Amino acid sequence: MTDHRTRQRRALRGDVDFTFMYAGHDAFNRDLRRLTAAAKAGRTPDPALRAGWETFKKQLHIHHTVEDTALWPPLRRRLDRPADVAVLDAMEAEHELIDPLLARVDAAFGAGDGPRLNAAAEELAATLTAHMEHEEEEALPLVETHLGPKGWDAFREAIRKMQGLKGAAEFLPWLLDEATAELADRVLSELPAPARLLYRKRWLPSYTRTPRWTTPTA
Repeated sequence: MTDHRTRQRRALRGDVDFTFMYAGHDAFNRDLRRLTAAAKAGRTPDPALRAGWETFKKQLHIHHTVEDTALWPPLRRRLDRPADVAVLDAMEAEHELIDPLLARVDAAFGAGDGPRLNAAAEELAATLTAHMEHEEEEALPLVETHLGPKGWDAFREAIRKMQGLKGAAEFLPWLLDEATAELADRVLSELPAPARLLYRKRWLPSYTRTPRWTTPTA
């Protein structure tokens, strides 16, 4: 699975640079791994687990909302082949599968039910990972072909507006949590110098002060 996704990603590096999308998908997969591992370990009451889950939900909501409002509609207007339209129909249908799964995880947390959380986390991980791979393999090539860099930049600007400055203070440290130095440098290089300074001096230290997923040991 990983090798195939890597090959597909290399092939897509052309007119449109999907670094931010790939970094976001990697961050969601990272958190899904953390969630499923914690659920298997029976850490349902852990505040750090809850904090990580809340951040994950918030970022996923923003990601999918902006796709549904600022990426898929303009792309749909450019498509005329039924097979391509069917890809976008699938993207929207897959998004609709996610909210009920998030609600199942929330319910398991609320009930303090470890086995129920484990099952819900596994189903969410499988469904969301499959969706992201489908998006990379079939939807992003359509974005590259029909929207190009200008359309992609409009989507990224919509994300920036929805996040705002306050949201960016959480989004960037979350995005780059456990990222390779190469990826972090590539993402940060696209920011203006004041934002890079804010990230290093304020946003990252503030983000790391709240334990997420793993409770620090004494």
